[in-house]
Amino acid sequence: SNSIRLVVYRSRSRAPVPIFNERVICAIGRGLDKTGHLDAKGVKQALASLPRYAALTRAMGVEDLDIVATAATRDAADGAEFLATVEKIFGQPISQLDGDEEARLGASGVICGFPDADGIGGDLGGGSLELANLDGGMFGTGHSLPIGHLRLLTDLGAKQKALSKRIDNVLGSTDWLHDISGRRFYAIGGAWRSIARLHMIQAGYPLRVIHNYTLRADRAAEFCKVIAGLSKASLPLTEAVPAQRAVALPVSALVLQRLIKILAPQEVVFSALGIREGVLFDRLSEPEKAADPLLLACGEIAARETRFGGGGNRLSEWVAPLFSEENAAAQRLRIAVCFLADIGWHEHPDYRAEQVYFRILRLPLIAISHVEKAKVALAVYRRYGGDMDDHALRAVNTLLDAEDIQWSRTLGDGLRLAETLSGGKPELLAGSGLQLGKRRLTLNINPSMADLVSDVVLTRLSQLAGQLERKYRLDVK
Repeated sequence: SNSIRLVVYRSRSRAPVPIFNERVICAIGRGLDKTGHLDAKGVKQALASLPRYAALTRAMGVEDLDIVATAATRDAADGAEFLATVEKIFGQPISQLDGDEEARLGASGVICGFPDADGIGGDLGGGSLELANLDGGMFGTGHSLPIGHLRLLTDLGAKQKALSKRIDNVLGSTDWLHDISGRRFYAIGGAWRSIARLHMIQAGYPLRVIHNYTLRADRAAEFCKVIAGLSKASLPLTEAVPAQRAVALPVSALVLQRLIKILAPQEVVFSALGIREGVLFDRLSEPEKAADPLLLACGEIAARETRFGGGGNRLSEWVAPLFSEENAAAQRLRIAVCFLADIGWHEHPDYRAEQVYFRILRLPLIAISHVEKAKVALAVYRRYGGDMDDHALRAVNTLLDAEDIQWSRTLGDGLRLAETLSGGKPELLAGSGLQLGKRRLTLNINPSMADLVSDVVLTRLSQLAGQLERKYRLDVK
């Protein structure tokens, strides 16, 4: 309705990796409620832009292409005619989604990024708002409401009282909203992502990662109220928020504010994944959907970038004795760290720790919170010998408490010992193992592996034992 986008992914995967992403804002849904037809200027711009997308997909060798259309073309009298022209450009049919299907696919995108998503997913587009009930990673019901930001603006302009009345009337007429209130709200859509970016900048948030950015609902509502009351000229725009999005920000903020008032969620979570990823997720087999997207992504990175192939599982088993009381969530993070433990080998030795730290913070990983990502990055940083008191880390480390930092330090030092002992070849760890006692940390070595022990290995063992407040011992037997 507002924008047309081409996204190319490396493959159909539980952990989708986009390799190309381009958007053109055509606003074909502008004035639809008044005229019943697509906006002529927007259609002209769209039909001028889409041949480029067709040429790009051919040049990139894309063999598996999904084309989906949403609210504007299903509501417009000339929507089918427009889609027929687009089909000729690409030489294949287009899936025209109805409102319920659009809501379901948006919800599938949320589940793709949050496997255990539980609450309400809301996908705000130019023509409509899709709401979906999510129950422990399962889609329940979905509904499409005619309050997209472009539709509201073209009908009512920037008149806040009229906009609020329209939004409240539509939301108030949906009785089922009260049955699903009081739960987490997952915000989807480019306009709401722009609001999240603005809040990050205003709050001085240390990361610029939209996915899983979480706000208390009252704070989100307060910020949205401020944005909703601003004119385009007074919006605090930055390079992080495209100027093309500016006109939609106040009304988009108003929709979110009114939703928060009715749904009363405890928190608002912003999702970088939406209907496009929902289409991908929808095509996966049930076993593929059940896979852990974090560990899958980290494993794929390890297979491509480590020196001797992925040895993450062996590393994870080797350091496991250091974490005998960990829960399932901590174990999962430990495995992720072990997959990523060797991805910085090609960097300059003087910069490996810092480079890998910031790279992990910026990786497009899903199914991981910002705190968890900071812990993972810090652990790999420490594996490369990074100084835990380096000032460059301080901003992001404000996300972590002392226990989080200690976890990252212990895991990083354990992996550093493993790397030193094995030369980065995880198979060589098979004849050794760690044993953590109340007073001592012991490194057990098979006599056949004794030649691997060096002064540097003993130094690393001593450092690990010291920060665990234990003495160390080497036991060759």
